[in-house]
Amino acid sequence: MARKTRGSLIKPDEITIVHTVAKTVRNLFLLGGDLASKSHNAHRKDWILDIMEFQSSLMAIDLLGFSLMSNHIHQILRSRPDVVKKWDNLEVARRWLTLCPRSKKCLLVGDMVVRVPIAPKQTQIEALANNKRRIKKIREQLSSISWWMRLLCQKIAQRANLEDGGSLGHFWKDRFHATVIEDDAHLLGCSFYVDLNAVKAAIAMGIEDYEYTSAKIRLDMIRAKQKAYEEQKAQEDQQGQREKPPSAEASESVANITKGEFLSVVKLDTLSGDPQLHKDGYRCSDKGFLEYSVKEYLEALEWCIRNKIIEPESEIPEQIPDCIKNHRLGPELVIKQAREFGKMYRYWAPKGSDSDQPESSSEGSSKSG
Repeated sequence: MARKTRGSLIKPDEITIVHTVAKTVRNLFLLGGDLASKSHNAHRKDWILDIMEFQSSLMAIDLLGFSLMSNHIHQILRSRPDVVKKWDNLEVARRWLTLCPRSKKCLLVGDMVVRVPIAPKQTQIEALANNKRRIKKIREQLSSISWWMRLLCQKIAQRANLEDGGSLGHFWKDRFHATVIEDDAHLLGCSFYVDLNAVKAAIAMGIEDYEYTSAKIRLDMIRAKQKAYEEQKAQEDQQGQREKPPSAEASESVANITKGEFLSVVKLDTLSGDPQLHKDGYRCSDKGFLEYSVKEYLEALEWCIRNKIIEPESEIPEQIPDCIKNHRLGPELVIKQAREFGKMYRYWAPKGSDSDQPESSSEGSSKSG
């Protein structure tokens, strides 16, 4: 059966949540260590982190979760055309010219020559802002998940090929795979599936053991905030501390707190119907996606790991975290999704009474890891 087109899955004028998977060509470990070729490419995951952070600050896309593996990457993305509508033409033009700069300068970074974007001039921003037809198209592109994936994958491929001596071969396998999540109820199981990917692949024993998941970054942020609070309290308890400059440890804590701000807020404010625009420049909105706090979510993840829930034959213990036990899909389905979300839903995770049924096998099952 022919693959479904992007247009039939993702409507540009609707808020859409999508689980995406991009695989490297021939499943080679182009983002990690490859014993066969004796190459070490794990640093490329840091490139992806930097690009996700950069795009989150400019595009109308919420990054709900991710995991970066050695031969594929998972992302849970939410398009926000409602956010773009709140930006005036000048803001749209500024974001676009920063995202896709018209000019770059060359810098030597280590042994590589890197082309660094040059910030757009005000005259360029104003000229683009006055082009109403172009701005209309750009608004659609800034909230497009396809454009997010296109820019990210293109930048990684170009930089990796340059690092490999100017290779012209393909880096990614075909186009990325997309599963539209039509019912928010599927988000908990999908998030578990993505954040537990490294544990399932047996390259990590717990959240702390693998740096390249949204769960690890959120855990680091919680700890950094707690550390900053304790340091501030200790300083206030000492006389004359206010006159002293911030310590190196305090500066490090602040850096750790902000390094994960490009990720979406976890807890959804169900009472708020507005777009909840983010004001500090790290991401496009402050809208969450789960009914639980980040602490509750991470505790549920730890429970899944501790009880080996992602193993197919594992039994479900009697003591289950509330966010799983009280979930409207039921704990059995949530746990099944955590184990095999990619196989259960090929093109969409549907709404309604059929939301607990995997798609027909005639569509084919996803091979995503």
